[in-house]
Amino acid sequence: MNPIRVLTEALADRIHAAGDAEARAYGLTVQRLPWGGRSIYDPRVVVWLDQRRRRVLRDGPDALDRALMDPATARALRSTAARVRAERTTQPARSRLAA
Repeated sequence: MNPIRVLTEALADRIHAAGDAEARAYGLTVQRLPWGGRSIYDPRVVVWLDQRRRRVLRDGPDALDRALMDPATARALRSTAARVRAERTTQPARSRLAA
């Protein structure tokens, strides 16, 4: 491995150690990247985005979604919503009482 890269990563680890520990304490995921870079993200974002996607498919986009949505995304959303509706109509209805 390149000695300059090794030195850079060692320095970055030392500089970012406290921040990485604090981020992990808050439940964030810290990933070391080459050359001392860091990727920090919240794993709950995936869950929130999935919930939002389901809401948009179920209820349709709200005013802000429609204002910010490009035409290709709108077409993809309509296509996905149509597919989900078709899948629901082909599945047998389940009673809430049967379980």
